Amino acid sequence: MAIDKAVSHPELLTALDAGDWSVVLEAISIADNSIRQAIVGDPRGEEIVCRLVGLASHSKWEVRRAVATAAAHLPHLAFENVLAKLALDQNTRVRQAAEYAALRRRDSRNASTLGKQHEDRINSTLDDIEARFGSKGRNAVKRAAEEIANTFARELYHEVIRLLSPLAASAERVRAHLSAVNLSREDLSEETERIGRRVAQLGAVLNAMRAYTAQPALSFHREVLREVVQEAATVALESETDKRRRPSIEINVPQGVVVELARARFIQALTNLLVNAIESYREMDALKPIKVMARVQERLVTITVEDSGCGMSAESQRDALTLFATSKPNGTGFGLPLAVKIVESEHEGRLNIDSVKGRGTMVHITIPTHHQGDRA
Repeated sequence: MAIDKAVSHPELLTALDAGDWSVVLEAISIADNSIRQAIVGDPRGEEIVCRLVGLASHSKWEVRRAVATAAAHLPHLAFENVLAKLALDQNTRVRQAAEYAALRRRDSRNASTLGKQHEDRINSTLDDIEARFGSKGRNAVKRAAEEIANTFARELYHEVIRLLSPLAASAERVRAHLSAVNLSREDLSEETERIGRRVAQLGAVLNAMRAYTAQPALSFHREVLREVVQEAATVALESETDKRRRPSIEINVPQGVVVELARARFIQALTNLLVNAIESYREMDALKPIKVMARVQERLVTITVEDSGCGMSAESQRDALTLFATSKPNGTGFGLPLAVKIVESEHEGRLNIDSVKGRGTMVHITIPTHHQGDRA
């Protein structure tokens, strides 16, 4: 006997109490959706919960398993005891469903660490990992993800505090200027401009953070590499407003090189590298061209961005790939880490830096010519 999904509340309760276990099984599925959509404290939801709790003792193992499965998605505290009981059930399938439900509920409670709004996506990823590597693999990945999230949050906190502290000092100086007997419009104007610059810098950091943490749907297509590099070079050159301090970019990429790329994302990575290269000339007298070269070897292509700018020390090279670390007055510390993420995580490649302070920097990107991952 099939149950209409638009069944009324009294009819649903009757179906949950039915003597035919197949009807009960179908009713549990409808009850699951009904409770999810119910407003917290709705007495009708409480009635359904009471029925489901009672069905945890049903004689048919299929019904008990259905209750455990439903409990995975329902936050009601009454299901904690139900799952503890079903975890000791004589039927293996019921025990497995109860164990999974308990794990899912725990992950749901802790999901706020990684963002409650992304709970379903996170749990889906963890489910996939568990299917491949078991519950130990799931727990290990979850612990690592939480540690990464905590580290990121701590670094962001310190960075925001670093930017807010001067703002607070500026606000205090503005207050002092306003209370002064002889108000200096020039001093006040200078202070407000300083505040504006710091607010803009805070906004730049937050925007860079959003770009770094974004997970866009990637679509890979065959692209002519030279055209991709030319587009990135154009964007990078336009970012430097002082044309007198802007080196040229020489592109030595064979026209016939075709690579499977997520075009917009890869251009973003190259643009970040080229902007860094351009900015490295700001204290230099000679503006030697920046060179972009490409070499194909078997199924790999290596792209090299070479500049003759200020270069970096060994310590600066290590810091360059660390989030929030920057030596630029208005830097955000996300440019190179984002390029690494795009190249390594999204394009299955590698990014390496060779730099000598006072002589220049070479950045090597190696990616497969054919993308092997899932296509969007």
